Amino acid sequence: MTEISITLNQEYKSYESGFETVLKGALIILSGVNGSGKSQLIEIIKGSFLNTDGNKAGIVREVKADNKVIKSHNTEFKSFKDSALLAEIQNFTLGTLEDEVVQAYNAYQRNKLECDQNPDYSGSCIQARKIIEKAFGEFSLDLSESKFKQCFVGSRFTWRNNDAFANGIGIIFLNHANQVAHGERAAGKRGGEKYDSSVLGDAPWTELNILFEELKLDYRFKDNYELGTTRLNEAPCLYSIDEKGKIIENEKRDLKDLSDGEKTIISLCFTSLRKSQGENRKLLLLDELDALLNPSLTEKLFTVLKKYYLDKDITVIITTHSPATISLAPESAVYYEIFRKGESKNRVVEVAREEYKELQIANKKFYAKIADQKRRIQEFEAIIETNEYIVVVTEGKTDWKYFLGALKYYHGKNEFKEIKEDYFLRHGSKEDVKGKVCGTKVFLEFNESELNKALVAESNVRKIDSERCKKICIGIFDDDTRISNHNNPDYNVHSFKIQSNQLSAEFLFSDGDIKTIVPGLDKRLYIGDEFDQTTGKHKNKNLGLNLGPKSSSKAGKRTIIERAVIDSADDNIAIPKEKFAQAILNQEINISEESWEKFRHIFDNIRKIISNYASKPELTPTLEDKETV
Repeated sequence: MTEISITLNQEYKSYESGFETVLKGALIILSGVNGSGKSQLIEIIKGSFLNTDGNKAGIVREVKADNKVIKSHNTEFKSFKDSALLAEIQNFTLGTLEDEVVQAYNAYQRNKLECDQNPDYSGSCIQARKIIEKAFGEFSLDLSESKFKQCFVGSRFTWRNNDAFANGIGIIFLNHANQVAHGERAAGKRGGEKYDSSVLGDAPWTELNILFEELKLDYRFKDNYELGTTRLNEAPCLYSIDEKGKIIENEKRDLKDLSDGEKTIISLCFTSLRKSQGENRKLLLLDELDALLNPSLTEKLFTVLKKYYLDKDITVIITTHSPATISLAPESAVYYEIFRKGESKNRVVEVAREEYKELQIANKKFYAKIADQKRRIQEFEAIIETNEYIVVVTEGKTDWKYFLGALKYYHGKNEFKEIKEDYFLRHGSKEDVKGKVCGTKVFLEFNESELNKALVAESNVRKIDSERCKKICIGIFDDDTRISNHNNPDYNVHSFKIQSNQLSAEFLFSDGDIKTIVPGLDKRLYIGDEFDQTTGKHKNKNLGLNLGPKSSSKAGKRTIIERAVIDSADDNIAIPKEKFAQAILNQEINISEESWEKFRHIFDNIRKIISNYASKPELTPTLEDKETV
């Protein structure tokens, strides 16, 4: 896994000078809403951008891959905008300067090398006009052919199509054919021995044809390109193939007839071949290259990336808006979401693959998930909306209600006074926040994995935010969770599990307290061992379970059953755990001291962490700090 560290040493568009981030992985996928700054980040990594005049401008930044500096020339950049404008393959020649200048002179005679009259060769037109201006002090409009050619003596002028694809494939084919011809001539001079072209590796057209077959694309190049005099024996061209994979010579496939998605894939193949011609590439940057791809071509994209880049230790970074790209990426892919300026100090947030698993079912969920920027920041950066320097975050929206109920009990006994009720994050659903249920303030519903990710993210944010380290964050998990606690004392992030013998928080209460009927609802929670494991029927009452196949698995076990205990009238007589928790916090039911004493270890753990925190003067907030939070 490669670690790409990025430091921006100037202000660039929405990124401020001093911006830093780290991306980890061999295949990195950047997503986010429009305007979040994905393409800008790619430009920063690349180290350059095109200004309004169409000229390349540099960006002052430092990029390192595993602590080795990456220069702009170590990166390969491709955008869907490039792939959508592929020109036709040309029959390139080894050429001479005179051949190139003749082409330029013809354009000079036709339209004085005006770029808009030669759009496919505008780069060469600009180069030629500058050479003439340098020779005569200005661009002359009435040069004879001889004077025109004199300007180019000693220059490195080339007359080339602007498109990297058109240049790349023609030159790659030509160079390979020229190497073969040179080898054959040298072998002939040594006594007519036969030259073994396999020393050069597969011919580029052969390598591409193998790839096309692997990708199940229905076209191929010919396999017999040779050098004539100064050019290939024929211009490279794609041909349709029959059912047996043989070329149909009277069915040429012009690139303009291919889909934009196919052009994208082919262009990437050609880029990889050009890269293999000795270019020292370390990073491949793809800016929304998948914009024109359907899901089947997206899979082909990842095949090409693996074969030509990832397997050759070239790190690939992709920006995308495509749910298909995110959901079809290989298991090795690492995901990051980019957030707009002002949403958070940390604009680049790593996201677990599991966050996108629903894309395989419904892509719309993805857009709904990332559209609420504030919500996403809360999830992945663990931004906790509290004015306190100490925050306690619980798994689920019921546990904090139990803990606050227990804290009220202890405060009534004048114990644990140093632990304030406001330390506990009161989180829940949007409806809970809107209705201020039990004082719910924050829209979050952490399950065990989400809470763990939030704590990990909180540690990562604190690595670059020293002020945030002055706040202490404590996560409390149920004892039945299978994940390991996340603790990072260096950044004041801690967590622990409740002690309930591998069960959920409800079992800190006695069975009698759990079975208490909630006033106004006339219902209660049930425990699985109240029901017969074989029949699913209640052992003492005319009740049964109605949870489908899962209900039977709960019968006879120490687990809480809510919502689906059915009486003889087929009515549900069980309450949700949330209603039970609300009744406890609102002191609508009485809980025994025996039960409350089982919560003591939770507050002992919190007090221990707080005491350790308070013993560090550099971390203890002053009164002035507290008032300004």
